[in-house]
Amino acid sequence: MAAVASASLRAPLIRLSRVSKDYGTGAGVVHAMRDVDLAIDQGEFVAVVGASGSGKSTMMNVLGCLDRPTRGTYDLAGIDVAQRKGDSRAIVRNRVIGFVFQGFNLLPRTTALENVELPLQYRGVGVRERRRRAVAALEAVGLASRMHHTQNQLSGGQQQRVAIARALVTDPPLLLADEPTGNLDTRTSLDVLALLQKLNRERGITVVLVTHEREIAACASRIIEMRDGRIVSDTRCAEPVDAARALAGLPSIRDVEEDCEPVASRRDLRSPSAATSSSVPWNVYPMMWLADATGALAAASYVVFILHGSGASALWAAAIFGEVTKAWSGARWCRRSLGRPMSSDQRWHVAFGYTLGITGLGLALVTAAAMWPRVAEPSGAHFLLDAAAATLGRGWFVFATVIAAAVAGIVLLRYLLLSLLAPRR
Repeated sequence: MAAVASASLRAPLIRLSRVSKDYGTGAGVVHAMRDVDLAIDQGEFVAVVGASGSGKSTMMNVLGCLDRPTRGTYDLAGIDVAQRKGDSRAIVRNRVIGFVFQGFNLLPRTTALENVELPLQYRGVGVRERRRRAVAALEAVGLASRMHHTQNQLSGGQQQRVAIARALVTDPPLLLADEPTGNLDTRTSLDVLALLQKLNRERGITVVLVTHEREIAACASRIIEMRDGRIVSDTRCAEPVDAARALAGLPSIRDVEEDCEPVASRRDLRSPSAATSSSVPWNVYPMMWLADATGALAAASYVVFILHGSGASALWAAAIFGEVTKAWSGARWCRRSLGRPMSSDQRWHVAFGYTLGITGLGLALVTAAAMWPRVAEPSGAHFLLDAAAATLGRGWFVFATVIAAAVAGIVLLRYLLLSLLAPRR
């Protein structure tokens, strides 16, 4: 009895009291919602159904704090949000609500992991914590092996799972799903519904699902039907359809998502370099060096033989043109090897790895020049030796700081060039 009394005293997560929403048009006023009273408790799975124009989408906008009711009160998690201003409602949305849309709304040229990180960026969460939580969210929806794929390398069901992971990454108590299966086939729809049911049962997340399909609504434990802006029925289902069981009962066919997966994505799965975001094919680095040497030589030759410039001008031209050609070559060679553009992590890896390798080679040459002065003189390495000696004269700490700062600056420059010159598709 005490448990029942405690449950009865617990405030609903959602409470609408005589909420109405009117829209002014040239032909008059449209009453999209009319004096709606509704209470939804924490942990419920609710489906809102109705024909086009019934008011279900307007209710979703009001529940999601995307729109303000014309009249009435709306309490969400104990917060009166009906009359809050836009910025204040945006804070509530980011803290309390996760959205899943019919059209997925993923950023097209970013990875699944970067899409899921986006809400945490708006919160100002640090990079390391943001990455950890995004990875955990993708693992929760079964996409651990797809987190570094872009939108065009994912099937419809996988894209919707990314959208669900993005909605979950902020740990919201409420998940609003607006026709989440509208663009999916039967098998994939049941797969997404099974995931929503699992999140509802195991995590206690409240799910409010808007749909016009009765078969989809049958998976909810409560069905609310709307007509002409009013709630005409509110039914609780003792035994909702188990989407996972219904999915298992479908005829056994080859996995649809594998059949429909783009060829580029299949190439990614075969390539060991695509397993992690920072891995890149080893042959990218010699191709970058070759492009660097070719570009630098061409630029120096042009300055000296065509423009009749000085040696210093030739060195500057060679350095600048070499950086551009190596970034251009590296970005395109990676695209050719991976079958997709490099991710942000891979661009950092290429910039750091190449710079580290060249820096190590340079230090080795300087050391060799110091040990064999006769080799140093004709090669011009005495210039590097003089610079290193002058820096070492100020102490090892200064020397290490200068090297670290130079490497960091060069890595940043190469990352920016790789980002600028990377192919978009």
